[in-house]
Amino acid sequence: MEHHYVYQNWFRGKRKIQTEEDTLWYYRNLPYPDTLKEKGKLGKKFAKTCSTSEDWARYAYENKFPFNVCKIINEEVDSYLSQDLINDIVICFLDEHLRLYMYYVFREQENGMLFCVGMKFFEHIKGLEGTNDYTKSWTYIFETNGNVKVIEREKDAKEECIWTSKRPLNVASNWEPKPEFGNWDSIFRMKRWGDGELDEVFKGVPDNMGMR
Repeated sequence: MEHHYVYQNWFRGKRKIQTEEDTLWYYRNLPYPDTLKEKGKLGKKFAKTCSTSEDWARYAYENKFPFNVCKIINEEVDSYLSQDLINDIVICFLDEHLRLYMYYVFREQENGMLFCVGMKFFEHIKGLEGTNDYTKSWTYIFETNGNVKVIEREKDAKEECIWTSKRPLNVASNWEPKPEFGNWDSIFRMKRWGDGELDEVFKGVPDNMGMR
């Protein structure tokens, strides 16, 4: 499907894309924690020199500052990339009501590759369109050795259900080469595992594997 990318922020609360001017204003005034105060001064100084939000995004990607990239399909935001203050890269997917319904979290590893350390998705109430109109969420936590944990939480519940994998997942699909700036197609992929592949690791291990 034909698409393109814009380097403007997604305003999740209002479910709309920010203008280029508002995006640059945000990074010129972004509050940094005390531990990143000196680094933040450098970022804000550079942001004031930017004439486009793409200028900021390119600098931020190279220097590990926050930025957003929105994927546009049919003039609507389909999904967006967000690099945060701890340099995780989050890929968020929007539904037909522009609500966040699923996201991946990628973290750079010692080998320079990105690894999907987490995934979360929401079950929305059919017929309702509000951001908070969901009944349940699932969080997947992945380790590089193939261990997987799933946390299921009912909305507003005080307790949660937790499952751990019975055998390691083949994590080849979790790895992602760190993209060159502008080459975002691969990291924006939503389908990463085969049908039922994640479910299989929570089932009993076959006898012929010598394990129980």
